[in-house]
Amino acid sequence: MAPYAEKSEVQVSAVISTYLLTHLHHVLQRAEYGATREGRAAMARNYAQLRKLLCLDARSLGMGAASENSEDLAA
Repeated sequence: MAPYAEKSEVQVSAVISTYLLTHLHHVLQRAEYGATREGRAAMARNYAQLRKLLCLDARSLGMGAASENSEDLAA
C-alpha cells in the first residue's frame, strides 16, 4: 500500500470555530448534492462521510451548538 493511501486520524474541529465548522458543513452538503446530481455517487459518499466525521468530532469536543445545527441541516 502506498504511504498516501494509509488512513490517518485528523482532528480539525479542535482548532476551528463553531461558525467555521457550520460553514464547512454547508459547503460539503452542497458538494454532496452536486456530485449526486452529476451521477458521481462515490464522490457524494465521500463528501457525506467527511461531513459526518466533522459533526462527530464536534460532538466529542462538546461543541453542542455546531452539532445541533449540523443535525438540523442534515434532516
